[in-house]
Amino acid sequence: MSKNAKILIILIIVTIGLLTFLEASEPEPVNWFPSYAKADKIPLGTFVSHEVIKETFKVDNFKDINQPPYEFLTDNDTITGTYFFVNGYINFGEDELNKILSWVEKGNTLFISAKSIESNLLDTLKLESDNLLSLNDISTKPIVELTNTNLKESSPFLYDRDIDNPYFSSIDTTNTTALGVMQLYNDTLKVKEPQINYIKQAFGDGEVLLHTFPEAFGNYFMLKDENYKYTQNLLSYINPRQQLLWDNYYKSGKTFYTSPLFLLLNNRYLKWAYYFVIIGILLFVFFEGKRKQRSIPILTPLKNQTLAFTRTISGMYFEKEKHKEIATKQNLLFLDYVRNTLRVPTDHLDEKTLIDISARSNNDLETTKKLFRYFDELHKKQKIEKEELSRLYELITDFKSSV
Repeated sequence: MSKNAKILIILIIVTIGLLTFLEASEPEPVNWFPSYAKADKIPLGTFVSHEVIKETFKVDNFKDINQPPYEFLTDNDTITGTYFFVNGYINFGEDELNKILSWVEKGNTLFISAKSIESNLLDTLKLESDNLLSLNDISTKPIVELTNTNLKESSPFLYDRDIDNPYFSSIDTTNTTALGVMQLYNDTLKVKEPQINYIKQAFGDGEVLLHTFPEAFGNYFMLKDENYKYTQNLLSYINPRQQLLWDNYYKSGKTFYTSPLFLLLNNRYLKWAYYFVIIGILLFVFFEGKRKQRSIPILTPLKNQTLAFTRTISGMYFEKEKHKEIATKQNLLFLDYVRNTLRVPTDHLDEKTLIDISARSNNDLETTKKLFRYFDELHKKQKIEKEELSRLYELITDFKSSV
């Protein structure tokens, strides 16, 4: 290996090692992905709220649903309770929405907490939504509280991160009850210009609860100060004696992981160790393979010695004056030539066969007959002279020259 190649390898190894050290020594960034999955312990996972609600409703009254709502309600048409949805967005299909609302009409409850809620559902409930923006401040941190004085705390709850803040800009006041409000934080924990973000509306014998601040169920909000009280109080509108059906299907994050590399790549130290091993193997294959590779030698193909062998054998026969055997071989080879080259069968050498041979070889019939008569003459003789063998060779050569 050349000196330059060695220096290059050393530089590559040092660079990779330095990058690995810098990556491993940096503090791991917080994952703010809005997964809302029950298994996620990231800020916007719902591990804490799922466990708290599950404990509150007891095991018998709490059920995780991993199927699409349409499929689940079709298979369990007699089930009752509260269907509980929490995610960044909830968009049902038309048939699925009709299935859910038909189930609600029978005396059940639909609870949805999401930034974006199915537009057909909003139209059905005569609701309109908008997004709260600040014209004087780029900050979009919200403060939230409930309207019921029995559930309202002494001060609103602050979510200290800039987020989108949807609210219900128009409601059907005759059928809809406002349960919670919000406002953008303006340096004081007081709601001066409330915007509705939590409503209740009767639907048949059941009811629909819609909430536009799903962060309230995230781990970060639940564990921050006493924010859990807000989440706890907004759930007061759900009957604890009914079964709660926690939806795991409409989630941005996965509730389970199928990749065998998930645990390896989810840990930053194991992940970089894995990458380092892969890069090391590639470098080893590249440089080691290059060092040991040898040129493939050019092998001269074997020559076809059939013609030389034939000449040797024929010469041996000729020197030993075996003219009869040579003539016999010449006859057999000529018949093989007629079969394979002229494509004429030689089973019966009658008049028609000779005519076909003459036509396909461009020889006249008399020349053809003359050659075959000479074959017969030599065949009947016990001994053939050198001159007769030469004569046969000349006749065959003249015959083939016309083809």
